[in-house]
Amino acid sequence: MIIKKKINNEKHIIHLTNIRELEKHLFKEISNLDILIIDRSLISIRLLKKISKKFQDRTLVLMGNEKIKSLNNYENIIEKIIKMGIQRKSKIYSFGGGTIGDLSGFLASTLLRGIDHIMIPTSLLAMVDSSIGGKTGINSEYGKNLIGSFYLPKRVIICPEFINTLPKREVACGFAEVIKYSIIKPGSLNKILYNQEDIINFLSLIIENSIKTKLSYVSDFKEKSSLRSSRAVLNFGHTIGHAIENSNSYNSSIKHGEAIAIGIIIELKISQHLGYYKKSLDPIIKMIRNFGLPTDYSKYISKNNIKELINKMKFDKKVNDGNVSFICIDNKGGFVKDITFKNLETILLQII
Repeated sequence: MIIKKKINNEKHIIHLTNIRELEKHLFKEISNLDILIIDRSLISIRLLKKISKKFQDRTLVLMGNEKIKSLNNYENIIEKIIKMGIQRKSKIYSFGGGTIGDLSGFLASTLLRGIDHIMIPTSLLAMVDSSIGGKTGINSEYGKNLIGSFYLPKRVIICPEFINTLPKREVACGFAEVIKYSIIKPGSLNKILYNQEDIINFLSLIIENSIKTKLSYVSDFKEKSSLRSSRAVLNFGHTIGHAIENSNSYNSSIKHGEAIAIGIIIELKISQHLGYYKKSLDPIIKMIRNFGLPTDYSKYISKNNIKELINKMKFDKKVNDGNVSFICIDNKGGFVKDITFKNLETILLQII
């Protein structure tokens, strides 16, 4: 299946395929001018072992995690690539989860002022979220993805079979983003997610629906005036989630999807407090828990560290004149609401 949608007047082409077709395609397309960036955890997979062996002089193997998205690492890798030799027609092929994709996309956007990036996301989270929409970036010590660019990959090739190679914890992290989509834009995803007994058989359908949901928000790199169709709505769960990740120095004690799951719960409680979300949170909390994601946030957010989290949020990309563009939820889904940091601190102290 192929999904095509214009973003910023360029076609965003997403292919859903299988391992066999992917192998045929890659060996036919990759040239000795291209660069391969592969997550080290994937190198034992037969396909990637064959590709990295054939193009060993053009392959960089990195351990995918948030810590590789640093200025120092970016500098080291970009100098290695330039030393390998590249031309304007060279392409970067990236294989991995969200951190590999974010870094590879930023490298592609800045090498020779922009070369093509072919992204092969291998985690569920990357398939449904970070590979879609053209965001690239690396982290600052002050916050996540504060250095980056909007740069669409030339093609995104999604192979759901890679999910079979993932640890359960990584699969759960991907479902955090899927759950987010089901809340900000209620629809067919809800029915599938609540029917968890048959979830594996619906995986391709979940990926397809998630991609289409995200694409409905990212047709332009500019923020839309509508509070419901704005790209910012996709940040639901992320304002709190990113602050938690940053406070824990992006270590393995809490992964991105786990932080987003906690962010979803806290931000829904804020929507409840403001009178927008009038339903019980119990069904969503139960669903989050059933997917193996954390629901007990006491270890990460409490009255003792709210000021620290607020200070982290002040460096967020969604900050504007002392306000943060917060995503609230009502019976129609997600919408943007500006909240001052002072009010946000007061609300958090009341609901935690």
